Amino acid sequence: MYLYGQEEPEEGSADSYTSRPSESDVSLEEDREAVRREAQRQAQAQLEKAKTKLVAFAVRTNVGYSAALDNDVPVPGMAISFEAKDFLHVKEKFSNDWWIGRLVKEGCEVGFIPSPVKLENMRLQSDQKTKQGKYHSSKSGGNSSTSIGDVVPSSRRSTPPSSAKQKQKSTEHVPPYDVVPSMRPVVLVGPSLKGYEVTDMMQKALFDFLKHRFEGRISITRVTADISLAKRSVLNNPSKHAIIERSNTRSSLAEVQCEIERIFELARTLQLVVLDADTINHPAQLGKTSLAPVIVYVKISSPKVLQRLIKSRGKSQAKHLNVQMVAADKLAQCPPELFDVILDENQLEDACEHLSDYLEAYWRATHPPSSNPPNPLLSRTMASAALPSSPAPVSNLQVQVLASLQPNLHFWHIEDNGENQVICDSHISLEMETFNYLPASG
Repeated sequence: MYLYGQEEPEEGSADSYTSRPSESDVSLEEDREAVRREAQRQAQAQLEKAKTKLVAFAVRTNVGYSAALDNDVPVPGMAISFEAKDFLHVKEKFSNDWWIGRLVKEGCEVGFIPSPVKLENMRLQSDQKTKQGKYHSSKSGGNSSTSIGDVVPSSRRSTPPSSAKQKQKSTEHVPPYDVVPSMRPVVLVGPSLKGYEVTDMMQKALFDFLKHRFEGRISITRVTADISLAKRSVLNNPSKHAIIERSNTRSSLAEVQCEIERIFELARTLQLVVLDADTINHPAQLGKTSLAPVIVYVKISSPKVLQRLIKSRGKSQAKHLNVQMVAADKLAQCPPELFDVILDENQLEDACEHLSDYLEAYWRATHPPSSNPPNPLLSRTMASAALPSSPAPVSNLQVQVLASLQPNLHFWHIEDNGENQVICDSHISLEMETFNYLPASG
């Protein structure tokens, strides 16, 4: 049947090809494709140049990201996937949505990292879809949805204050990244409390080993300020500063902030950074700071062995036996995942090799073969790394280290077979009972 006298178009007529794209449409699509390919080429070129650039800063992730689910990558297949609590080295900004950097893991190369802006937009889109899904599903139920994730039955009483506070805390927005030092500082804890001979001597033996094993790649620095006060919630909230300042602490926030900045500056050299921190005796002390340290637990598995070691140091140490044993017990009760390395070996050599293997693997993860430019910060920062409160002149340092190493071996059950015998001035005693730097005799 024909309407209004119109005839059916013959096969092959122009009207039968109205669904086909016109020449202008094809040309426009080709132009878009050419622009897209050129953008990819430029992004790939910038990615290659970034491989030899210095690390600008580092972040620890609070969220996961799957590159396989993202179709908006500047160069397809070159985005970096990561899980929560991973570490990323950022080289430079590519755009508002993308950074260039790499996952701090051995074998991982430079790629594109989603910026906080992009991750926030992705989160909002995901929340919006979730909200819409809950809204549609609530139409068939008796509950009303007031906000994302909140389902309030009509007959339910008001939420108790404690539960409401917990719920509010759980729904607080967490930033996708936390800025951390470019090299995670190494912090030793255990076997008991800092400031007592057994702990100080065992840690000193490890410091001596690391200094020589990683010579030219390591900075060992003492930290006297209480860096456990450097919680992000405190440093970022001026209203809490006065409370901390009024409290009975050994360090002011200004001193703490200065130490944190110094640690970040040392880490920018991409050298290993080891902190001899006077006030840190438990991993929880640094859990909420921005340092993200490598926690090394120097462990004496048997309380009886630790007790005998403390008593062997004389009455001055034995009278503080209880407080040292309690501190050791608190460390022993910690779940293993709070520590990055647990040194429970009975021999110093075994403990040193264990720690050395971990740090060598970390060095390879932070220094990929394809990205090893000279760091101009190194010479400047390393020159100022030593603390001004050095206990003795630098010229005597080598003699002091050798003299102090002998008594430290006692705590690791190492027998002196003559190889560790040190020839030095008779004024320096190899039998010293307490750990002190002794001046070299003229």
